[in-house]
Amino acid sequence: MEIALRQTYQNPFVLDQEWEDYGIGDPYILRFDGKYYLYCSTKDRRVGVKAWSSDDLVNWRYEGLVTEEAVSEGAYAPEVVYWNGSFYMYTSPAGKGHYVLQSDKPTGPFLKKTDNLGFTIDGSVFIDDDEKWYFTHAKFGGIMASPMSDPYTIETDKQLNASLGHWTEGSMIIKRNGRYFITYTGNHVFSKGYRVNYGVNHDSPIGIYTIPENNPILISTADDFNGLGHSATVMGPDLDSYYIVYHNLIGRSAEGPPVRKLNLDRLVFNGDKMSVLGPTHGTPQEAPMMPVFWDALGAAPSGDKWERTSQTGGVETLLARTGTGSRYTAEYNFKLNDVQSVGSISSLDAIFAYGNSANYRTVRVNEATMELSLIDRVNGVETIVATKPLPKGTDLTKLHTIRIESGSSDIMLYWDGLLKIEQPAMAGRAGRIGYAWRQGANPDLHYTAFANEANGSSDMKVMKPLPGALEAVHGVRDGNPGIRSGITPDGSDAVFLSSKDEGLSFPINVREDGSYLLSVNAAKTSAGSTLVIESNGTTKEIKLDASLFAGDTEWTKVPLGEFEMKKGPQWLSLRRAKGEITLRYVEASLTVPVKAESVIKPTAVGIVNRFGGDAGWTDYTVSFDVTQKEATADEAGVLLRTTNESEFKDQVKDAFMGYTLAFHNDRVILRRVSYGNSADTASGYLAFKPGQTRRITVKLKGASIAVFSGDNNEPILKWTDPNAFLHGRVGLRGASTAWTISALTVTDKSY
Repeated sequence: MEIALRQTYQNPFVLDQEWEDYGIGDPYILRFDGKYYLYCSTKDRRVGVKAWSSDDLVNWRYEGLVTEEAVSEGAYAPEVVYWNGSFYMYTSPAGKGHYVLQSDKPTGPFLKKTDNLGFTIDGSVFIDDDEKWYFTHAKFGGIMASPMSDPYTIETDKQLNASLGHWTEGSMIIKRNGRYFITYTGNHVFSKGYRVNYGVNHDSPIGIYTIPENNPILISTADDFNGLGHSATVMGPDLDSYYIVYHNLIGRSAEGPPVRKLNLDRLVFNGDKMSVLGPTHGTPQEAPMMPVFWDALGAAPSGDKWERTSQTGGVETLLARTGTGSRYTAEYNFKLNDVQSVGSISSLDAIFAYGNSANYRTVRVNEATMELSLIDRVNGVETIVATKPLPKGTDLTKLHTIRIESGSSDIMLYWDGLLKIEQPAMAGRAGRIGYAWRQGANPDLHYTAFANEANGSSDMKVMKPLPGALEAVHGVRDGNPGIRSGITPDGSDAVFLSSKDEGLSFPINVREDGSYLLSVNAAKTSAGSTLVIESNGTTKEIKLDASLFAGDTEWTKVPLGEFEMKKGPQWLSLRRAKGEITLRYVEASLTVPVKAESVIKPTAVGIVNRFGGDAGWTDYTVSFDVTQKEATADEAGVLLRTTNESEFKDQVKDAFMGYTLAFHNDRVILRRVSYGNSADTASGYLAFKPGQTRRITVKLKGASIAVFSGDNNEPILKWTDPNAFLHGRVGLRGASTAWTISALTVTDKSY
């Protein structure tokens, strides 16, 4: 089956009128009335906030300075929210407290409305479905959060557990499918290991967050692409997808501040799990999908797109000539005219699922009662399904948005981005969308659109970049595989393959030609089953041998072997051959052959970590000598399968991802490390006497690591990591003068 990229874009972006010798840092995107508005930090000692606009998240137009207020000098991380006719900008000039500026347009002019409210940098506002406002900002040790009593008033703050163990900044909260997702960045803007983490909470935006195991979701320490961070999240043009925008570090400007570039990648969701399809850099990626139908109506809607009719009872209707499928998301942007000028306006209807004048569904905005109602009209008879009050203080002469998500078995109704009505027993129904109002009312109709996607269905169709991870539930399903909801440790759903030829196919975009290690995260019950993998015209049948699974856990990342792939778009397919297989995700990593060589010399005194080799190494054997010169409580260590290494004075300890094999007086400890999150996973007895030297051999194969001393055939330590790092470099750790470790010899031999 042929596959090709549609319109493309490529990270990083270069925009017209970026700040000279500074670029785009701390990007934030506001979506309003079908358009996107990008704001970024202002270069130190400059006044004003720059903005750009876009229709599609790819092509950007410079909009000029949206404020020139004195407090915008060196405005850090400006963010803008819209509420009831006003745009509120929150920014911290050069990190000296926060100010709120207000405008009637997203392009300004924004005027200062408050004195200095204090707090540290990177203020961000979240409005919950119950219309309560929250403010988060940066702090050492974790993001701070405060309730807000109004757009200008921030209450006492408290520290969240959204932390990167040091300075933590660049926070943002979104709500999706009843879950709060917070993203946050650390630890220092000049660090290669600047990165983005996320947490998830089911109960409160300022409660305790669960920090999933797939963190960090954005990191790269490559020489040409590093320092990824300070992200923001925005809904895509298709009304269903989400994108994450962030910057990467270029270097330091002549005046001292960082120079940064703008990047955009797709976000996908699976239950409690959020993932970035990327980060991508320097290669064409699939551009965000546009809606099936969209129009910024204006005063004279196009007859090519709309049909206008007058009905009995003095009702005017305006219906799109294009109809939806049975699953879709529709959006309506509108204002009602001033009551004083046109007399009493009783309601405006946002129509969907329109079959004919007697059969359709509608969302009614009732001005008299200030209520929002979901109505089902069948054979001319209207049934009010649900009614909710509009937010307190709603001014219907200002622009508002209705969004309807019509899924296979439910309808969700949003007012200005807030979920107001959820109706689980209303199956989706195809039809046209449009408006209805009483004659003479003449509402001001704005951007209106629909896409045949809902509840994240577009996550299955988007082109997935490799290297990277692919959620099993986001594969195109062959046959009728089952979905097992919420059974995994991170609250994600899994796919169950039990019948002949059931499988999954993924549209992928391979970054470069090469050999890719494929692995699957599979349930222990899958042991003994067989998968058929099809990639780049090659088919392999692979048995999930029981020896590949960690014995004491339900899920293990199991390597499937290496596959040659060509650069560009293609399909990757997994099909059940034998047994029953339950899959969480598929992972692909670019590999490099290991050559027999001494790859790194002993660590010099005072140096904590030194690394060598290639991040693409997979299975290998490491041999070296360890000598304890004198009894000590200090440790020394060897680093294994490390990636994304970073050293910086304001970075967390152990700024890498991989394993440490640590030596003590009488034992050796295997430690799993992911940027400051360190856990002792296994240990073995290995005694040293002062002056004694021991020969150590470490064999890494798949998810298993075995450590041998001398010529012994039995390992002193063996462990299978259920969520293994399957590739990476080697290195030496430790500044103690009581230990010496010889040069490491690495070969491609394993078990």
